[in-house]
Amino acid sequence: MAFNDFLKKAKETAANAAASAANAANAAKAKMDEKKQQMDAQKAERERIRAEKQAQADQETQQMLEAMSAESGDLLQVDTKQLLSFTAEFYDKLYLPAHSVSASKLLFHPLDQKINKYAQKEFPEYNPANESPIFMILGKNQQKVFLSSRALYFKKAFDEEATFFCVGNIPIDKIKTLSYQKDGDNYIFSCNQVIILNSKNGFELDINAFQLYISRIQNRDFAITNEQIDALIKEKIGDKILEIVQEYVYEDELLLYFAWGCDSITAKDFIVCSDKQMVVLDREAFGLTKNVKQFYYEDVTSMATLQETNGLLDLALTAALSVCDLEISVAGAKERLNTLYTYEAEKAVKVYRECRRNIKESNKQPQVVVQSSAPAVDIVEQIQKLNGLKEAGILTEEEFNIKKAELLAKM
Repeated sequence: MAFNDFLKKAKETAANAAASAANAANAAKAKMDEKKQQMDAQKAERERIRAEKQAQADQETQQMLEAMSAESGDLLQVDTKQLLSFTAEFYDKLYLPAHSVSASKLLFHPLDQKINKYAQKEFPEYNPANESPIFMILGKNQQKVFLSSRALYFKKAFDEEATFFCVGNIPIDKIKTLSYQKDGDNYIFSCNQVIILNSKNGFELDINAFQLYISRIQNRDFAITNEQIDALIKEKIGDKILEIVQEYVYEDELLLYFAWGCDSITAKDFIVCSDKQMVVLDREAFGLTKNVKQFYYEDVTSMATLQETNGLLDLALTAALSVCDLEISVAGAKERLNTLYTYEAEKAVKVYRECRRNIKESNKQPQVVVQSSAPAVDIVEQIQKLNGLKEAGILTEEEFNIKKAELLAKM
């Protein structure tokens, strides 16, 4: 009997343990189900809020589009080929000189590869097979403004919640005005007086460049002269740097390109190209000793970069941060300028080739020689300038005396 009682007790204990385990499992399951329901409810609520916010953003987008498209505009009613050609020339001649491209948020054609990379990601309606990039402005938190040959696309942060966006586009024939301005710390882009980008991320020189670009389009002023390039460079670099440049560049020379050097100990402070020469000044130029290199195009036999590039278009792939060397061959000797930004070196080569070609063409033209004595005052001024070059170490004593004798013979 005792053994049977023991078995009975053991079975009861096992049954109770199984029941307890089952109850515990059921309780745990119930708790997990309850937590899952809470999480599902929270997720559903987040999705509801997200959908509600996006609906509000979409509604604001629609209101923006209606306001922008209320009437037609003729600002960009220009032949597409002419617009693209002018944009590329503007980028090359009026945007790049004295600009800090690595800090810029403004991209122009011909940087199509880089623009397309952003455009195809952000704007599904954009089709590069049927439209061409013209410019793009990059804002903070993925905001963007993009103009193609067909439409103006925008991605603007929703005012009530920056994680949501107003995304849309309007046809190019609806664009009446475009403006890019700085208001306090914010960089604001508007189309037809409707704000489509509001960002704290920007670059002030971009605003000046864009305003000039749009002003020229508005006035249908598509011809860019060397005199205009010269005037703009002088304005952008400021009086202090211009004063240094004018120590080495004569008044009758036109500045065609200017670039700041890389920010390192071995870098050049700046490189300037006129229609007659290229001048490079390193950091010592601002100290007690002057380290200046001048290269007159007539004396240069060749100029080339020492890095494989595809010209200025490489800027689209390297974000303007790649560096290279510039090799200049003069009278059998080779000079190498180190640590230049690739686009600086490529542009210097381009200016050299164009000016060298112009000089050769000019030399082919028949010259009419007029026998007359030069005014003594002009000759004295030229001798004084030559003396300055001699003191700067640019001319030797022998070279100075030869030039001086030539000038005196004209009196």
